Amino acid sequence: MQVECVGCGEELLEERAELGYRYCLRPACQEEYRRGPEVTAVGVNKSGESFVVAEPDEVRRRAEAGEFAAKNAAVPPTPGAGVPAPRRPQPAPRRPAPAPVRPWTAQQEKLVRLYHDMGLSPRQIVDRCRESAPRLRVDERLVVKILSAPRR
Repeated sequence: MQVECVGCGEELLEERAELGYRYCLRPACQEEYRRGPEVTAVGVNKSGESFVVAEPDEVRRRAEAGEFAAKNAAVPPTPGAGVPAPRRPQPAPRRPAPAPVRPWTAQQEKLVRLYHDMGLSPRQIVDRCRESAPRLRVDERLVVKILSAPRR
């Protein structure tokens, strides 16, 4: 069974007819009847080409939008080329972080850390503090808070 091209009427190759094509390989018939995306090679600096499968109009639109431009380009595309100028968000004014509130004095911390560096447990630290400096009023809860906080 012979199949003819719908454009020029010439006989189609058997392989094309089996694949379901209804047009021949002549450029005029290809241009008129071929449908579907094209593969476009996009040159990329210092690497191999990237391939984009899309309609030619879409590839052109994406290229004009700067999608295929070098990502590390020093000069941004000009707004006149159809590309919007990049917006740089204004950083919110930074407020200095408040200093952490420590419910103990420097003397309490110095004494607790001294005893801790000697290898004493929190219970032993409390006992030593009560013997040597009862006016500091160090209890076990305060010792744990001091030891859990970063050093000043």
